[in-house]
Amino acid sequence: RRGVVVNLDALERRLRARMQGRVERDVPLARLTTYRLGGPARIYVEPAHEGDVEALARLLRDAPAADVLTLGRGSNVVVSDAGWPGVVVRLGPAFTRVSGAGRDAELRAGAAAPLPTVANRAARRNLAGLEFFVAIPGSVGGAVRMNAGAHGASVGDRLLAARVVDLHGGEIGDVH
Repeated sequence: RRGVVVNLDALERRLRARMQGRVERDVPLARLTTYRLGGPARIYVEPAHEGDVEALARLLRDAPAADVLTLGRGSNVVVSDAGWPGVVVRLGPAFTRVSGAGRDAELRAGAAAPLPTVANRAARRNLAGLEFFVAIPGSVGGAVRMNAGAHGASVGDRLLAARVVDLHGGEIGDVH
């Protein structure tokens, strides 16, 4: 990527034109991290729904040199006081949903759902196996990405399927 220049102003205009969610400039990141550190994001994007994520992936595929930071709940993240020079993506409230179908021993959780919330929903449905989520301050997306674990259990031991988006390749698919 060295020597490649990305026109972030043009990217920002295209994002605003194609997304319904938030697209803002110079959003302070300190309030979005658990350590409360960090300068502004040059461009902050908060997709409102899956269509926004698809549009974002297509636009970033056309700007492969753009620096992209995917931010969940901001745990385990330290951002420089200088901020992030590219695009910060943080999923909006629609991605925090947690649901279960009938008596199935399964939960569906959005990537932005806090892990303690998922653990609580599982407990209320008398589903065992996700208790360790209570000890992890992150979100489902980050936990899946890094196979988060605690107390001898990990996400990979419990995950049945995931919908995955490659923001630079524009690929969206299901993994089982």
